[in-house]
Amino acid sequence: MLLSALARAELVVEGVGDEMARNVRSYVSLADEPCDAEPWLLRRRFRAIESELRNALEPFGYYDPIVEKTLVLDEPCWRATLKIDVGLPVLLRKVDIEVASPPGAPSNFADIVTSTTLRAGAQLRHSDYDTLKESLQVRAAERGYIDANFLQNKIEVWPAERAADVSLLFESGDRYNFGEITQEQDFLDERLVNAFLEFETGTPFDTRLLTQAYGDLSVSGYFGRIELLPDYEQADEGKIPIRVLLEPADRIEYTVGIGFATDTGPRARAGYNNRRVNKHGNRFKTDIGLSPVIQGITAEYRKPLTDPRSEWLSYTSALTNEDTDTFNNDTARVGVRRTKRVKTNWIRTLSLDFSYDQFDVGLESDTARLILPGIAYDHKRADRDVFPTRGHRFTVGLRGTGQFLGSTTSFLQATTSLRLVRSIGDDSRLLARATLGFTAKSEFGELPPSVRFFAGGDESVRGFGYNTLGPKDALGNVIGGSHLLVASIEYEHWLRGNFYGAIFLDAGNAFDGFDVDPAMGTGLGLKWQSPVGPLRFYLAHPLNKSDRGIRLHIRLGADL
Repeated sequence: MLLSALARAELVVEGVGDEMARNVRSYVSLADEPCDAEPWLLRRRFRAIESELRNALEPFGYYDPIVEKTLVLDEPCWRATLKIDVGLPVLLRKVDIEVASPPGAPSNFADIVTSTTLRAGAQLRHSDYDTLKESLQVRAAERGYIDANFLQNKIEVWPAERAADVSLLFESGDRYNFGEITQEQDFLDERLVNAFLEFETGTPFDTRLLTQAYGDLSVSGYFGRIELLPDYEQADEGKIPIRVLLEPADRIEYTVGIGFATDTGPRARAGYNNRRVNKHGNRFKTDIGLSPVIQGITAEYRKPLTDPRSEWLSYTSALTNEDTDTFNNDTARVGVRRTKRVKTNWIRTLSLDFSYDQFDVGLESDTARLILPGIAYDHKRADRDVFPTRGHRFTVGLRGTGQFLGSTTSFLQATTSLRLVRSIGDDSRLLARATLGFTAKSEFGELPPSVRFFAGGDESVRGFGYNTLGPKDALGNVIGGSHLLVASIEYEHWLRGNFYGAIFLDAGNAFDGFDVDPAMGTGLGLKWQSPVGPLRFYLAHPLNKSDRGIRLHIRLGADL
């Protein structure tokens, strides 16, 4: 009884590759019979193998196979063996492929025809022929050739001559355009919705534009339901009407959260977000954050501009207090920002901030009033948003002010940063980052901590406390520097499940002049790919500039 329970019927296929072996098993009816099948039924299935085998191998171009077969009916179960000699393949002799388009019309199918493997002298594979037909039909549907059809499509095979002829004539017909675009919604201005669409009435039809529009509408946060429906049945005079069905997402969103990071300690957050202040799509959000290091409240009113996907005007305000081991800074700020995508994957932000700082750094206490214009560019490219295997992010910014603008000090500051992610094999990644900052100033002591450079912490030089690295005063207090240079390299390897191990080396410092004098830290890490993003735990050890031992760093955030 035990042997019967463990026994399995077995069809052994020899002499062919895995792909053909799988096809043989799917065609041979004997393979479906259980252990306890009647012997007479097994013998009948066994006799039918030759014809079934030919049907299984013909799609690969083999029309005259030879098979040696054996069937064993001994207990506890049957076993059949097929030793296959596929013979010589059928070759393509004559291949006629043509796509007929209206005179003067651009070809939207040439790349499909030129890339097919159907060539005179090549081995016949029916799947290549089916793939070509399907590719032409899919392209026609994507690009609005709704009248396209095959005038001729056939394969003629002469097994005795080991030859086959392919004849395929595809008529595309005229390409249709987008017709009337009808919106079925009443909660947003129609012009705002149309700004999410890369097409308009008269644009050549392309389902890729519909897919793009669906994605852009989805990430906007305005909509709970989105349908973009081409009405093919109402297509007329070369135009396909489009129905845009939209239902609103929840207008008001409240958020609360708690967390922990070694830079800020335990923290709590509460937020209010109004996604649609009015029919023009304006938004308002405010956040309150509390931690032992940083406390503050921020507010933003955002107005979409010509392209609501990447162009908006923001009015911001903030009240913050930052109390670190090196300084205490109270800031009140209001500002305006104009953000716009200027090239593919490049975002430009023009800003103007008015701020008042009251600060203590070392033995100094002072106030600063800044009227601060700035410009920044942000470029990101990655193969995926979460846990990319290949990607980079580059940012560069310039800001400054002068007493002639009404500020209490004058300076010009440039910053740039680069992050890279590269996969190494299937289970490892290399992560690198670098940050560079430079400040030209009149009197450094007049600069508030918000525009000075400090190093150390989770996203700087690990192994050192948050903002504890930089130039010091005569009593050894860290007061920050005019310049910054920090770099890091990290190797990450998959362990099991959603867990990864890491080893890293960080180096850098804030400094004046050209004396970098880098601090260095190294250590091990454990990363968990949590549902809310990568959660990282690092044990870091300073290699210099500290008498402290191992420091724990905890951080939640994206790689780029």
